[in-house]
Amino acid sequence: MLRITKVVPAVLILVMASCATDEYSRLRADVNDLKKVQYQQKDDVADIKSRLSISDTQKGKSDTLNAIRESQENLNSKATNMSREVQQLYGRVEERKFYVDHALAEAKTERDLLKTQLEMVTTEIGDIRGRIDRIEAALLKKGIAISRPDPTQAQKPPATATKEPPAVAPPPPPSAVAPPPPPSTEPPPAQQTSPKAMYDEAMKDFNSGKYKESREKFSRIVKEFPASSLAAGGNFWIGESYFKEGSYEDAILSYDIVVKKYPKSDRVPGAKLKQALAFIEIKDPKPARTILQQIIDDYPRTAEAEQAKKHLQLMGSQPATKTDTKKKAPSPWR
Repeated sequence: MLRITKVVPAVLILVMASCATDEYSRLRADVNDLKKVQYQQKDDVADIKSRLSISDTQKGKSDTLNAIRESQENLNSKATNMSREVQQLYGRVEERKFYVDHALAEAKTERDLLKTQLEMVTTEIGDIRGRIDRIEAALLKKGIAISRPDPTQAQKPPATATKEPPAVAPPPPPSAVAPPPPPSTEPPPAQQTSPKAMYDEAMKDFNSGKYKESREKFSRIVKEFPASSLAAGGNFWIGESYFKEGSYEDAILSYDIVVKKYPKSDRVPGAKLKQALAFIEIKDPKPARTILQQIIDDYPRTAEAEQAKKHLQLMGSQPATKTDTKKKAPSPWR
């Protein structure tokens, strides 16, 4: 009995020890599982952070590229605008240079003409002196003396000492008598007519292809009636007559008179358009582009602006657009 009593506690201790060992093993296994889960979670967090970092980097690169693109587009736009402005300025310089060169050429031509006329007058004076010398020699052979006036004696007052009867000079021979003056070849003065009648007559000549005659009549209207409303049209059709004859430089100058002298006339858009076409004809496209763009900017709602756009497109240039609220003006072409 005593042995059984001693054995039972030992068995209980062994059972309890075995149970404690099993419980410890299970706890240890649970701890290990928790550690594995923790490590896995750490790996997942690290992976998520890595992905987020890559996404932020790509987004930053995309934003940077977009900013660069926008900056380049702005720079290209500014460069294009500056290039267009430089082109327009260069065209204006070329246009002014053309006018200056033409004015210098005209001045040189006028100077040469005056020089030629002076030489002709000098030659005529020499011929007249030769004729006078020959007449005097012929008169001397016939016993007729001719005294030339002395300019130093002509200014002295006549002497009042003794009055003598004036000597009567013998009549000159028939050959020395000056012939009567030739009849005048100048046409009689034209009758005064109204500027409208002259304008219609000049237009009739122009439409008939008589460009020189029409130009002379339009020039007369401009000269005699400068304040008339038909003066701007006269200058315009003078330019048209030169354009029809192929004298494009003279046409450019005539159109320029319309633009500068009559800036409020409805002929100005048409004059500018034909001026640009004349520059195209003489193979000078830069001032032509500038003038065509000016028509589009200053007269956007006119038929001339539409034609200017078409000509710019044919020249390979895209017309620049400009917002304008001007009313549509009627075309002066008729």
